[in-house]
Amino acid sequence: MTKRETDTSASEEPSEQSAQATAVAADEAAARFDALVEEGVLAVGDESGVRTTDEFDDTHAIYHDSYVGVDDHEFHEAVAATFGLPGREAAADLVAERGVSRDEFVVYLAVESHLDGADSRSAEELSAMAGMVWEVVPDSPVPADFADVTDDPHSLLAGEERALVSVWKRFCDPCEAAKEDLDPLLDAVPDDVSLAGADGEAAVEFCRTHGVESAPGFVLADGDDRRTVCESDPEAAADEVRAFYED
Repeated sequence: MTKRETDTSASEEPSEQSAQATAVAADEAAARFDALVEEGVLAVGDESGVRTTDEFDDTHAIYHDSYVGVDDHEFHEAVAATFGLPGREAAADLVAERGVSRDEFVVYLAVESHLDGADSRSAEELSAMAGMVWEVVPDSPVPADFADVTDDPHSLLAGEERALVSVWKRFCDPCEAAKEDLDPLLDAVPDDVSLAGADGEAAVEFCRTHGVESAPGFVLADGDDRRTVCESDPEAAADEVRAFYED
C-alpha cells in the first residue's frame, strides 16, 4: 500500500464516522423536536411556521416573572439548585463559561416544568430541547417598528438632539395591546425625532434613571428637555408625545 493510499484510507474512515455521528445527532434532534410538539411546547402551522403554544407561554410567563429580574445572588442560587451544583460560585462559573442569560435559564425551567417525565431526561437533553425553544422565542419584546437599543439606550438620548426611546416587556398585556395599533403613536412622532425601543427588563438602569415604572413607557428628549410617559393607550400616548415635541 502506498503512502497516498494510506492517507486516503485514513481520511475516509473519520469521514464515515463523522457522517454517522451527524446522522445520529440529526435523529436525536428530530426526536426532541417531536417530543416538544407532542407535549404541547411547540406548534407547527402551515403559515406561521414553528411557534410556542399558548399553554407553554403561560408556563414561561410564570418563570419569567419569577427570575428575569432577580439579582446575581439569587440567579446563581437558582442555577445551583437546578443543576445540582455545590454552590453559588460554581453556578457563577457555569453561567460565565456558557454565557447563560436569565432569559435562557427561564426557558429551561419552563421546558422542564412543562414536559411530562422531565425527571427521566438528563440536564444535557433538557438543555438541548430548551435551546430549540429558545430559537423560537422572539429575541426582544421591542416592536419591529422601533430600532432595538436595549444594549445602550442612554447613548441614543445623549447622541441625538430629539429622540424617543420606548420601553417594552415580555408577557405584558398592556404592551401587547399597544402593539396592536401603533399608528397613532408613530404618526405623532416628528420626522426629525430618532425613534427606538428597549427591553425594560434588560435596561433596568435606564428605566430607573428615567422613572419608567410601567410598560409600555416612552422617554422623550428634545435638547435638554426630558419627559417620561407611561401609557398603554396608543391615542393617549400619542397626545402626550405630540404635545411634548410641539411645545
